[in-house]
Amino acid sequence: MHPLWQQKKLREFCVQKGIHISAYSPLGALGVFWGTDKVLEAEEIKRIAQSMGKSRAQVCLRWAFQQGVSFVPKSFNKERLKENMEIFDWCLSVEDMEKLSLLPQERLVLVHALVSPTSFYKSHADFWDGEV
Repeated sequence: MHPLWQQKKLREFCVQKGIHISAYSPLGALGVFWGTDKVLEAEEIKRIAQSMGKSRAQVCLRWAFQQGVSFVPKSFNKERLKENMEIFDWCLSVEDMEKLSLLPQERLVLVHALVSPTSFYKSHADFWDGEV
């Protein structure tokens, strides 16, 4: 889950059932074979980050935090680890949260490895709930 794949339908279901959500790869998993730079390169995220004097990663992590979601950002870089922790003394504005909620949604991880004729998921249609 991240601003480009907000999974609103899943989040609504989890809220109704009392299930807490933890976002895996909240920055798009840049650097792994299934990851993408689309999240951190999104123009609206760049604009908000620049206007607030924050990094794009901080904007994405703060967005998740304000959604009530825990997250697991990965980094081996000490400066980025420190930066990831510096999201708790500021907030995204209502206007910025609205702009982020309107970002075009795109399923960035296609989970090809989980789909096969012999697995529980025989096709992508079996795996997804119909939401982007």
